[in-house]
Amino acid sequence: MPAPTTIFLEAHYFGEDSEELRLPCEAVAATAGGLVVTGLEARQLRALKWRPDFLSYWKDGQLIRLAVGPWAAADAATVRFTLR
Repeated sequence: MPAPTTIFLEAHYFGEDSEELRLPCEAVAATAGGLVVTGLEARQLRALKWRPDFLSYWKDGQLIRLAVGPWAAADAATVRFTLR
């Protein structure tokens, strides 16, 4: 079983305004359709007043930062982000 990890969400606006949030999760998997994040409570994303532009996570000691589009909850603890 993989060790718990985190994702880091960012939104950037015109000028220097931005939003950031780090959330715990169980795993992040890249698929042909985007990123699947498991062990993340979808209600935490629903509570956001902003839409993430980027999602970052660590994989094999390397920081991965990807531009993301809309997300959809597969269930209460699994979310799929589209890639831009």
